[in-house]
Amino acid sequence: MELYQQVITLAGKLSLVEKARLIEYLSSALTHELELESFHAMPWHEFIERTAGILADDPIERPPQLPLEEREPLE
Repeated sequence: MELYQQVITLAGKLSLVEKARLIEYLSSALTHELELESFHAMPWHEFIERTAGILADDPIERPPQLPLEEREPLE
């Protein structure tokens, strides 16, 4: 807990604006970590059901085939 106490001490020295920015950062980081943890804990088939169609609005398309270049024949 030594690191935690150091963070508390340093956070106490921050201005009001800096404390607000710290809270925003910690909230965002915690939300992200909780989302990742929930994805790691769910069964694979549930993950597929939740993410299937995620690119429906921006489908991946293959561009047209480029012409093959002419090369010298092998001897």
